[in-house]
Amino acid sequence: MSEPEYISSTEKLDEWTGTFKRGHLKEVSAEEAKNILSTPAGEDLSGAMLEELRDMSVGKMQSSLPGKEERILWGEVAVLCIHRKNTGEGANPLASAAEEARVRAYIICEFGEVSCEALWSLAGLCEFIVESVPCSLEDVRAKVSHWRSLSREEILLLRRVKNLLNAAESVKELFRGKDEACEALKAWLEIRPQLP
Repeated sequence: MSEPEYISSTEKLDEWTGTFKRGHLKEVSAEEAKNILSTPAGEDLSGAMLEELRDMSVGKMQSSLPGKEERILWGEVAVLCIHRKNTGEGANPLASAAEEARVRAYIICEFGEVSCEALWSLAGLCEFIVESVPCSLEDVRAKVSHWRSLSREEILLLRRVKNLLNAAESVKELFRGKDEACEALKAWLEIRPQLP
């Protein structure tokens, strides 16, 4: 009797990478996608492939067919894609933060705070959103009254801040009695309607 052939982790990683690169993303499980994105091999995925995988992950996260754990795992895959894509050339950290905040807010709204990890906690999300804004609340307050006279770049920055804050709208009802990160985000949400 011959010994069974065991596939090494390197061989499995090469197989997953090949599946990704051939465009057969629908064949990949959430666990496999997470594993490849969490390794150096994930760095070789193109921006288009990461975008396609993120889109698929968000779709599966929002689908009612898989169970709760799998939907949460697809959410994590979406966040990993966003992180990988954000390291690429031409990436905009504020736009990426808005994408990530939307995924995180969806999971929290759908399932509540599913773990003590900051990724899926309301306080962690609030802190992430506030820390992702590249300017102070006072600076933004000073600009909103005359935003039409600002430069195109400044208007675009304010618009991206608004996009980021829009992700928090769906979770603001959960803020009651929460920590100071949520209180800080409440102050930002008060000026959101005034942003371009």
